[in-house]
Amino acid sequence: MARGSAIRRRFTTPPAGWARLEPPSNAYACNCLILPGEVAVHLQANENSRFALRVENGKVLLFEDETPRVEVTFPEASAYYQQQTVAGHPFGSIAVLEGRSTLAFFYLWSCEYIKTRETCSFCFQVMADMAGYDLPSPSNAEVAEIIGWAVANADVQEVQLTAGTLFASQIECRRYAELLRTMDQTVGLDRIKSEIYCYLTAPNNPRDVDQILDAGADRVGHDLHVWNAELHARFAPGHARHVTRAGQLRALEHIADRFGPNKALSAFVAGLEPLDDMLAGAEYLASRGIVPAFSVWMPTPGSVTADSRPPGLDYYRQARREFARLYKTYNLNPPGAPAGSQVSLCRDIYRNMDAILEP
Repeated sequence: MARGSAIRRRFTTPPAGWARLEPPSNAYACNCLILPGEVAVHLQANENSRFALRVENGKVLLFEDETPRVEVTFPEASAYYQQQTVAGHPFGSIAVLEGRSTLAFFYLWSCEYIKTRETCSFCFQVMADMAGYDLPSPSNAEVAEIIGWAVANADVQEVQLTAGTLFASQIECRRYAELLRTMDQTVGLDRIKSEIYCYLTAPNNPRDVDQILDAGADRVGHDLHVWNAELHARFAPGHARHVTRAGQLRALEHIADRFGPNKALSAFVAGLEPLDDMLAGAEYLASRGIVPAFSVWMPTPGSVTADSRPPGLDYYRQARREFARLYKTYNLNPPGAPAGSQVSLCRDIYRNMDAILEP
């Protein structure tokens, strides 16, 4: 379903209060559906998909090749995407709602790898930026304003902060720490029921990240994306050249050593590399108290991965079982409020790991 679903009958304007489902005309919307078992799945329109959604007898059903598979639900309706900051920026141009209760800030400031043409090939934020979309770099006050509204009106329980890479890594870390302090003063970090985690570039000096955790972040993520060195250089050339794999691992291990297990995480994009490579990387991290996150590969039109075929179901089944084993063996708890995020399966795996590991 990563390539989208066909909508066989219009229900993108549901009755008021029925579901959080924005029409495709809203460029900022980040729709998802909820599969049985509280699994959040990203939803985008694709009339050529073998998956389809249909409304029958008042229920929304997921079909595969004309065969009904399951009934699906949606997050509760919210007026989030109709809101603007005091400065006039649409909320959705700064942060999106994921799953049932996650608020994800996706591009707090621009990525400087654009200047050297070394951007990550699967980063939709950078592609949108380079294509001329007006993605604002919000002020700290705007970020706090959005969080305050979302906590009060959209049942947000978890906040994810992500920004573009800065070549001056110490400035990037300082910006996150300053933002967290503004959030605490304006909203109150204790009002965010689940957790706050920050994805950032691994700093040259690993100790620079300490101020982010000291300012109130629950976790920090430095994403490896893939473990295979050749593919890492292909898909994330900026990281491979300027940060290096050794630099990323050094930063992740510093967090785990200083703050303990479950405080550092790193996402792997499942499907981009051979299974054995990804699992070797996940084992390396997990054995050091670093949470390996299981991200879902969603090919972006125009990217180098757009025409690639994802692996078969056996790949994902084996990966799911191995990540469950790692979470249980090393007592790791991945992020993800109820229903998790539609771009990651790690919370679903954690929630069902005992069932997954049954012989």
